[in-house]
Order: sequence, then C-alpha cells, then structure tokens
Amino acid sequence: MQLDEAAIEREQDIEELRRVALALYKQTQQLIRDLRRRAEKIAFLSGNQEELQQTLALIASLTEQAKAHAKVLDDHPAPEPAPKERKPRERSGPTPQPNLPHVPQRFELDDADRACPSCGGGLAPMEGQFETSEMIDVVEIQYRVVQVEQQKYVCRCGGCVETAPGPARALPGSRYSLAFAIKVVLDKYLDHIPLERQVRILARHDLVVTSQTLWDLALAVARRLRIVDEALAAHVLAQPVIGLDQTGWPRIEQAGHKPWQMWCLTAPGVVVHRIRDDKSAATFADLVGGYHGTIVCDALATHEAGAREGPGIVLAGCWAHVFRKFDEAVGDHPEAAFALDRIGAIYEIDARAEGDLARLAELRRTESVVVLAELKAWLWNQAALKTLSIGKAAAYAIANWDKLTRFVDNAHVPLDNNATERAIRGPVVGRKNHYGSKSRLGTQVAAALYTILETAKLQGVDPAAYLHAAVIAADRGELLLPADFAAAPR
Repeated sequence: MQLDEAAIEREQDIEELRRVALALYKQTQQLIRDLRRRAEKIAFLSGNQEELQQTLALIASLTEQAKAHAKVLDDHPAPEPAPKERKPRERSGPTPQPNLPHVPQRFELDDADRACPSCGGGLAPMEGQFETSEMIDVVEIQYRVVQVEQQKYVCRCGGCVETAPGPARALPGSRYSLAFAIKVVLDKYLDHIPLERQVRILARHDLVVTSQTLWDLALAVARRLRIVDEALAAHVLAQPVIGLDQTGWPRIEQAGHKPWQMWCLTAPGVVVHRIRDDKSAATFADLVGGYHGTIVCDALATHEAGAREGPGIVLAGCWAHVFRKFDEAVGDHPEAAFALDRIGAIYEIDARAEGDLARLAELRRTESVVVLAELKAWLWNQAALKTLSIGKAAAYAIANWDKLTRFVDNAHVPLDNNATERAIRGPVVGRKNHYGSKSRLGTQVAAALYTILETAKLQGVDPAAYLHAAVIAADRGELLLPADFAAAPR
C-alpha cells in the first residue's frame, strides 16, 4: 500500500488520517521485518549481490515510508478523549432466593433475661412486634448406616412367602444406596471432584471408603444407564444438522503416550461424548461415517477426508472461528474491523428472525447474501497480504467459503459451532481436576456419564432426581430421556 500525500493533505477528518496512517505504518513495519529476514537468508545461502542490493533498496524505501507515516501521526495528534461518564452505581442488596425453602425460626429471651435493668420488673412480649431479617443457613450433609428390615409374609397354606421390597441400591445386594452412588457420579462428572478428594471429604463425615469402591459405584450407574447413552447417540445421528468438535483427554499413568481425544456431537437439546484414540479421518468416519446430513465443525483436514468417506455428509463452517481470526488481527490492522462489522451484521440478521425458521430462511436469502457479497469482495483484496495476520485470516475465510455459506440455503444450519464448544466445556473442566482416565473402560464410563449429565443440564432438570428416575426406569426395561423427564408433570 502506497502513501498518497496529496490525498492526506485534502483529508479533513483527523481520526481518518490516524486510522490510515496507523494501518500503513504497521503493515510497513511487518513487511520491513520480513524483508530483512529474507535479505539475510539470501546473503547467507546464495551470495547473489545484485538480488541482495535490490532487496536492501526496497527495505530502505519502505523505511522512508514508515518515517513519513510517523510524521503524519506527529502532525495530526489525536484529540483528547472525552472523560468517560461514570455509570450510576447499582443498588446493592440481598440476592433473592425463591427456590430455597423459607423456614421461620423465632428467638425469645430466656427467663433469666426477662428482667428490666431499670426497675427490675418483668419484661412482657410485645404483641406482634418482632425485629425481622433473613439468613442463609446450611444443613450439613449426614451419612448414616440404615438398618434395613424387609418384612416377610406367608400364606396359611404355606405355598407362598413374600418379602417387602427394599430400598433402591447401587447394585443388587450392594451395601451402598442408589442415592449415594448418584452423589458420587455427580460429584465427579458434574462438579469435577476427583474420587480421591471425595474419599477425604467423606472421611471428614466419618465415612471410611476407598476410591476403588467409589469407582465401582460410578461404573454401576453408567452400566445401568447404557440404554440412555445409546438412545441419545442415536437421536443425534438422526438429526438433519449436528455439531462436532474434539479436545484432548489425558491418559493417566501412561507417560509418553499421546492423549485420547474426546469427541463431542450435538443437536438441539442433546450432547453426546465419545473418547477415541485420536482425531484422525478414520475416527471421524467411525463415529459419523454413516450419518446423512450437515455437520458444523472446524476446518480440520481430517474432517474433510473423513467426510469424503461418508457420501451423505455435508460440512458447514463456523463463523465464530473467522471472527476470532480477524479479532486477533485488528490490533495490527484496524481495517480488519470491516470484517468484524460484516460478520456482526450476519448475526444481527439471524437474530431478527427470533427463532422462526421460515422467516430466517427468507432473511438469509435476501439480506445475508448481500452482506456476504460485500465481505467476499473485501476478502479477496486482503488475501494477497499472505504474510500478515489480516491476510491469513482472509485466506482462511476464502478457503472455507463454500462451507461458511451453507447456512444461506439451510435455515437449520447455525452460523457457528458455539453450542458444541459450550457442550465440551464441562469435560474440559473435569480434565483439569481429575486428569483424564486410567483405562479404556474409564473413558467409556466418562463419555457415557458426561453425555447424560450434559444433556440433563441443557434440559434444565435436577440431575440427581433425573438419574434416580432414569436408573429405576432402565431396570424395568424402560427408556427415560432427560427431555421426557423435563416434560413430565410433577
């Protein structure tokens, strides 16, 4: 980009002058650094003095341009920023707690204190007069040993003996209740408390138990809920549009081995996690190779390769990835704000549909395509700057343009894959706390329980109540999904 001094002399807008000059200055500085590296490489490898002198002359020219840009900035100082208005301070106060039980508790003076310090007379209660306030309290968790007695019944004929049903247990004959096993599962896979840490917490409540016992209880719950895990996976793969993402999952006690990969598949209201050896095209094909529909995902080459093996798969791109790349570039290249503005406009158009698919399809066909055309023309001009961050961001968008524009012809395709990235945050937090899995069985249990719990979170149901109901239903051979539990009257 060349500095047009005559145009700058005609320009009256100080901020526009600063924007242009800063952009030119920063681009020139990047080019100078790149050219110096190239010149040094030429001198070292080829010894071609003519080519070296040409390059050095170009560096000198660009340096002079940079000085001119800096002079423009000195001659046109930015105006003093207006003082920021302070936002009025919001009133503070207690946070409402409508979901907690509100328990009345009255406090009265002891008999010994009901004496007037002035005359020694007795103090009488003032009818209906109290000093009132609220206090958040805690009822400490208590563990107990329940002495179970199941009554036996017999008929006079002696031909029948019945025993009253007992409490729900983690496993038939287990010493631990189903409620206790569910708490172990929630503490680890929802609140990310490692089993060894749970052992220490339980010891403070006088319960002596080993981490192996807690693991056995989590395994028992996962096995009893296998029907739910499989049904959720089948549900996702039956949807016309799904999201896909993956993240590393460490191998505990296997130093030097590559981590496993946790794959995440999403559809509206459902999350499915699977842990596999890697993120290769073969693994992609194994997980979704038979899928027919659109998969929203990032631009990994293995996704492209895996999709070619599945003739029913169409890949869609993620505009959030594009936005982040230009957001990273805008510091050095203020003109990248154009891309951010156009991407923001695409999101604003979608928001106006307010969830109406027919309206969304119309807006995308009529308004989004106009914005995309403006952005595409601008991108092609920026992509020539291959060594600069703005050029790399533009090249990424151009390379994935077909996938990024799938949403225009399909109202079911979201603009980004943010829903899947949010769905994988729970396991990522868990990974930081309990460090992954020790065995293949451990990965299977983790994937199944994260699938069920993350889906329950999306459905807004109480996880403990849902797991209890789902296990009891599964024992009867019935399937109770989180969405069905959320819709059931209580």
